[in-house]
Amino acid sequence: MVYDDKNFIGKTIRTLRKRAGLKQSELAEKIGISEKHLSKIETGKNLPSLENFFKMAEVLNYNLKDFGLNIKNFEDKNRQKLLKIAYSATDYEVKSYLSLIEVLSSIIKRPD
Repeated sequence: MVYDDKNFIGKTIRTLRKRAGLKQSELAEKIGISEKHLSKIETGKNLPSLENFFKMAEVLNYNLKDFGLNIKNFEDKNRQKLLKIAYSATDYEVKSYLSLIEVLSSIIKRPD
């Protein structure tokens, strides 16, 4: 089950921030958003952008399983490199990468 409810996401982020011993102002500064915006995320009024969600994950050292996402841990270094690029990309870059991958997938013939 994936929890995509704004309130659930906000409460989870707040809990993880407090567990990390950070004030809202400290976390907001670390990820590059205003304290007011972080407050709106934590109260369920706003959702974080994908970019900010992953920045918070890095700062707070949380697992995506906390949000109902079961991510496989691949040992393949190429997959890890690709995931690292995707996680650090902006929303625009993610869309661009996805478009490129879709085009490449349609022209690359997979071995049988």
